[in-house]
Formats: sequence, C-alpha cells, structure tokens
Amino acid sequence: MTREKESGRLEELAVEARDVLRGARHGVLATLSAEKGFPYASVVDVAGLEGGDLLLLLSDLAEHTRNLRADSRASLVVAASEGEGELLERGRASFQGKVEAVGGGEIDDLRARYLEVHPQAKGYVGFADFHFFRLRVERVRFIAGFGRMGWVEGALWRQISASTAG
Repeated sequence: MTREKESGRLEELAVEARDVLRGARHGVLATLSAEKGFPYASVVDVAGLEGGDLLLLLSDLAEHTRNLRADSRASLVVAASEGEGELLERGRASFQGKVEAVGGGEIDDLRARYLEVHPQAKGYVGFADFHFFRLRVERVRFIAGFGRMGWVEGALWRQISASTAG
C-alpha cells in the first residue's frame, strides 16, 4: 500500500472512531492495579471532548481511581451502539494515553459538557469524592470490522477530532 493510500485509510478509520465515540456514553476503562500490577478493567461513563480527549467523572472510592493515582497509563474501549449487528461486527475503539486530574478554570466547562452527555450525574457530580479526569489520547486502535483496523496516532486523532468537531 502506498503511503498516500495508508494515510487516507487511517484518516477514514479516525473519522469512524470519532463517530463511534460520539455515540458512546459508556466504556471499559483498563488501568494497572496499584497493588499487584495486573490489568484491571471496569465500566465507566465517558464524554468525548473537542480535540479528542476523553472526560471521566471518577470516585475516590473506585479501584480504578486508586490505580490511576499510582500509574496514569490507561486504555478506554468504546463500541458502536447496540442494534448495529453483533458486537464483534461493530466498530470499536481503544483509546490509549495518560489520565490526569482536571482542576482550575476549566472545571465549569467540563462539568457542563459531562452533564450534557450524562444528565443523571447531576445528583452526584458535586459529591466531595467525585473528581473529573481527562484521558489525554496518545493513540487509538480502531477496528471497523473484519479486516478493517489500524492504529491512529495521537496527532492524526487530534487533527480529525478538531476538524470534524460538532
């Protein structure tokens, strides 16, 4: 495959991954266990941000939060909505990067974005043990279906996320 064709294929996969993320409200967050170092996966609510990062609202009581405070590396998987075929036939994306606590002046905007996607969180978003975290996406593995998959590096992911925001 020529470099130009490969670039076009990866851009297409990035757009499809962006579309899957837009439709996702939940995902599976994989962290590294602070205690034993094994992978630990849990279901979380997620909201996509302009520019391609992912927004999470996590409790201090959760195992994944303790893990992230010890090692910020994580992966979050989302899949296309139900009703679009068997799960393994649907598009799915695994976002890899580092998770960081969010603070300061951006909290109000991020809270508004999160509540736009998860209005049910209004009842607990202000609890003292809940905090916003951002997964800074470094790369995305997108599987569009049988034989259609690829790695989208962070720079392309951010470019596609910004140019197709909406």
